[in-house]
Amino acid sequence: MQGDRTVGVPLLVHRRCGQPMFSIANTIAYEGLMVHAKTLKESAIRTVLGDSQWFDVQGTADEKWCPEEGKIVVELLRKLACASVSPNLYIVSPFVVVQQNLRKAIQASGVLNDWVADPNDWLRERIGTVHVVQGREAEAVILVLGAPDVDQAGARGWAGKRPNLLNVAVTRAKEVLYVIGNRQLWRAAGVFKELDVQMGD
Repeated sequence: MQGDRTVGVPLLVHRRCGQPMFSIANTIAYEGLMVHAKTLKESAIRTVLGDSQWFDVQGTADEKWCPEEGKIVVELLRKLACASVSPNLYIVSPFVVVQQNLRKAIQASGVLNDWVADPNDWLRERIGTVHVVQGREAEAVILVLGAPDVDQAGARGWAGKRPNLLNVAVTRAKEVLYVIGNRQLWRAAGVFKELDVQMGD
């Protein structure tokens, strides 16, 4: 559609992720060199939860864990469960303490009961830090940022200092991405500025 194009490195032709995941990764990690070659596919998760979006939460901090962010995750999962949609997704965070508390909150909610075959396995396999999910992929990703306090700029700065963490997190999602966290604070954290730009209003 755009005329002839010479591609010197085949790996630069990206076929895994749709938008906005592709554009985020292409900007922060590949200097705009990748060519997008994935077609939009049907997504049952997108049908229920809507397009990729950022759920802006000004919540409280318990270490880096934000209980208000956890409540939104449970609400999203409950919507999928009520619609009998397969939870082909990962829930990821930059921080171990957020991962741990997400598992507790989701288990306590009971949302996985009668929805997945083994709730404990699902919690262990589908919720983790960004590093844990490296090399995996799913229909959707819920990225739970945590570190919601103004004074936690150091933690946010660590997460946004290099592109690796955000790149891995967003590119696990093939079709749709949901971000949960304090947007005003996180968009000031290094490469998360591009996440803010690409996620729209």
